[in-house]
Amino acid sequence: MMKMINASTREIDDPEEALREILGQLDLKKRLLQNAVGLIACHADYLESGVVKALCEALPFDVAGCTTLSSSVNGQYGIELLSLSVLTSDEERFSTAFSAGISAGGVEAVQALYRSVGAEKTALVLAYAPMYSAMGGPAILEALDRASGGAPVFGGLTCCHASSPAESHVIYNGEASKDGLALVLIHGNIKPRFFITAIPENQIQKQAAIITESEGCMVKKVNNTTPLEYFDSLGLITGGKISSNKIMPLIVKYNDGTEAVVRGLYNLTPEGYMFCGGEMPEQATFAVGILDYNGVIETAESTVSRALEAVPGGSLLMFPCFSRGMVMGPNVDDEVKKVVSLVGGKIPYHFCYTGGEICPVSNEEGAFLNRFHNFTFTICAL
Repeated sequence: MMKMINASTREIDDPEEALREILGQLDLKKRLLQNAVGLIACHADYLESGVVKALCEALPFDVAGCTTLSSSVNGQYGIELLSLSVLTSDEERFSTAFSAGISAGGVEAVQALYRSVGAEKTALVLAYAPMYSAMGGPAILEALDRASGGAPVFGGLTCCHASSPAESHVIYNGEASKDGLALVLIHGNIKPRFFITAIPENQIQKQAAIITESEGCMVKKVNNTTPLEYFDSLGLITGGKISSNKIMPLIVKYNDGTEAVVRGLYNLTPEGYMFCGGEMPEQATFAVGILDYNGVIETAESTVSRALEAVPGGSLLMFPCFSRGMVMGPNVDDEVKKVVSLVGGKIPYHFCYTGGEICPVSNEEGAFLNRFHNFTFTICAL
């Protein structure tokens, strides 16, 4: 059986002291099983100070992860926290792979990276992908999906403490890259379960629109008119731009028996098209939602509560969206505080904000289909 061991530190400036704290909490001589891998989440300053490099060099297993807005383990949380979770098992095995730059190689580079370690049947892929990439998160996920033969993929894009993702890095064994991709493959008999929530039902527009022309993440026609004209008909356009003073997610239904996914509306083009944070297939429908403080807290509580009820043992990987933290403004810690109050000491967990979430959804037959998400609270229960 796989277990999770957690540790954290707030010692950004002193690598030796940070290492002493982390190793003391882990107590690896007594707790480490035959196979192991580390998952790390931290403020970008831990890279510059050398703490991450020193920690990874001291650990007897590979470590993958990313910079983040905020993280949490063992009831500790905050922007300034470094969180480390060790997955360890005598039965399950772990393979890892890393590329410091994937944009130039595109889809072929992503698939080659997976194939370099993915010959064995994979029960779960954990993926840390770059915020800055010419490919984009949806394209990276599609390449991983094809290379793995549809193995469930969970993870996200990097983010950081600032509103601009300029210091967002993928981390692997002490190395950091703004255009990197780190993979952790878990082999064995685990049966991961996934829990997803984004927008409360009462904050979703009742009338849905049909995507009548699109290309990847670009929507050209909605109900046979441009997105600009469609949003104008809803009273959401001022001076040719979205005028809403709230974050406005789009709840998208593929109409194929899978759960809805949420997309961010990144911008409107001069032609009146809209560019979104994920695939927007033709004949899918979408409704406009609103995400505010209460909605963030409500969806965090419902997602974590469902996971705890369904999976009373094991451990939880929790990747909520960076945009949720932005919604919270000066109360950015309130979402993680809610999570900590719900989990208590019931189950080990790893909480890390990401800049876009990768999490499978299930269809009517219960099969997993990999999807990219925005604004969403995602959980993988192990």
